[in-house]
Amino acid sequence: MMRVAFIFYGAMGLAGWALAAWRRGGHRRFDVAALPGEDWFTWSCAALALVLAVHGLTRIGVRRWVALRRAADDAREWFGGLGAARLWVLAAISGLAEELFFRGWLLNEVGLVASSLIFGAVHVPPARHWLAWPVFAAVVGLALGGLCLGSGTLVFAVLAHAGINGLNLATLAGRRRGPADPGIP
Repeated sequence: MMRVAFIFYGAMGLAGWALAAWRRGGHRRFDVAALPGEDWFTWSCAALALVLAVHGLTRIGVRRWVALRRAADDAREWFGGLGAARLWVLAAISGLAEELFFRGWLLNEVGLVASSLIFGAVHVPPARHWLAWPVFAAVVGLALGGLCLGSGTLVFAVLAHAGINGLNLATLAGRRRGPADPGIP
């Protein structure tokens, strides 16, 4: 599974980087290669706040809605055997690759709203009880795009995306099943 993830996200990341580099000479909303500026602390706090907010909403959603509990059970089946280190590696490579492609290139091409809607659309649910997933992904995409446009760099969106994926994967993969455990650890 990790090999497939590396190949898939590696290809996505390279495509995003290549397309962003190809577009670099034209009009762009922010520079993909820009490093954080003097206001790095403010944007770091904003990224951390986004990670904590999304993770908190995930935990609340799993506790309140049966469909999200079923989705969490699916995530546990898929990722539960990976171990913490592999989950965080998966979170880091998926966050970097998706940000390079969707914010680094696509946001500069089509704008914030369109790139976020496309980001949501590609998060096609594997099962009917995952139908909230594309909507959730589109909203998070708006926030990640806002980090890029506000900070002028991709760095904070990558960190936030990896943090969101890591915390949610670790929590959902470790979630216990059963009627006696309606929530997550």
